[in-house]
Amino acid sequence: MVEITAESILQCRVNSLTSPPPVVSTSSAFDPGSLSNATLSNANLTATRSSTSTGGAASTSYQSSGQFYFEFIVGASHGSTDFVGVMAASYGYFFAVNGNTGAGSGVWLGTGAITTNGGTVATLGAASASGNVIGVAIDCDNDRIWFRLNGGNWNADPTANPATNAGGVALIAASYAPAVAFSPYGSPTIGDNITTNLGASAFSGAVPFGFTAGWPP
Repeated sequence: MVEITAESILQCRVNSLTSPPPVVSTSSAFDPGSLSNATLSNANLTATRSSTSTGGAASTSYQSSGQFYFEFIVGASHGSTDFVGVMAASYGYFFAVNGNTGAGSGVWLGTGAITTNGGTVATLGAASASGNVIGVAIDCDNDRIWFRLNGGNWNADPTANPATNAGGVALIAASYAPAVAFSPYGSPTIGDNITTNLGASAFSGAVPFGFTAGWPP
C-alpha cells in the first residue's frame, strides 16, 4: 500500500512545475510554396531577401489550437518594417509590413513595434541588429500572443507572462503560421535574411511553462 503524504503531494507539484516542456517530435520549416521575392536555405529555416520589393516566407503548417514557443534569429535586416511573427494564410506579406487589419501579429524589426490587427500595442526596442533573437509564445486556444527580444520582458511588460495568460496581445481567431515579411521601406537590401527556429535545435530562451517547444509540421 502506497502512503500518500503532504510531502509526496508537494514533490509531485514541484516536479510538474520543473519538468521540461513537451517538444515537437518533428518541427516545421518555411514552405517553398509560400515564397515571395525570397529564397530558402539551411534546411528551409533561413529566408533571404532576393528583391527590394515586399516579400517573405511562411511555415508549412498552420495551427488553430495549442500553445507553442519558437524563435526568430536576425541575420541582417534593413527594411524599416521587416516583420517576424504569425499570420493567417489570408493575411499576406503586404499586410504584415504595412500593419493592415486582419489575422496577423508580429514585430517590426526596425523599431521593435509589436503590431496586431492593424494597431501597434507595444515596443520592444530596435531589433534589427544581427544576432538578435525574438522569442514568440502563442496560445491558439485563448487567442493571445507574446513577443520578447533577447530574453527580455514579454511584450515589453514586466507583468506579462504566457504561462499565466497575463498580458498577451489579442489575436483574431484563425489558423496561424510563423512567418517573416520583408519590407520595401527604409533601406531594403538584397541578401537580408532571417532564420526561424521551430524546434530543430535548442532555443536561446526558456520555453514558458505549459507551452510546446517548437512548431509541429
